[in-house]
Amino acid sequence: MNDVERPAHLVLKESTGMLALLATRGLYDEQPDLWRMGERGRERTLEDFTHHFRALEVLDDRVFRRHVEYCQSLFQSRGFPQKWLDDAWRWMKLVIERELPPAVARPALAVLSAGTASPEQPI
Repeated sequence: MNDVERPAHLVLKESTGMLALLATRGLYDEQPDLWRMGERGRERTLEDFTHHFRALEVLDDRVFRRHVEYCQSLFQSRGFPQKWLDDAWRWMKLVIERELPPAVARPALAVLSAGTASPEQPI
């Protein structure tokens, strides 16, 4: 059975670690200034991407939207820039498009898009 025949949520779940690592690498390659936060900052970025992909892997718009809202609230309370989350969602999209078969990428991208849409847009 290949990835196209397997349930999308299962393929996404099994790919979470790889996708999180690729997103972290891509973000750091794109923005080398992030290294100013040291290796601990990179570890936290990888951890954050892992949480984001785990929230996405159930492929439920509402579950992922709640995760996004939690992240936004957390970032706001800690004074972190919203751009960091926007960059995370953008890199998630990029690695999903690059690494997952279309039968898995399509539903994942739909949930990612719905979950990160502006709050005025209903899910």
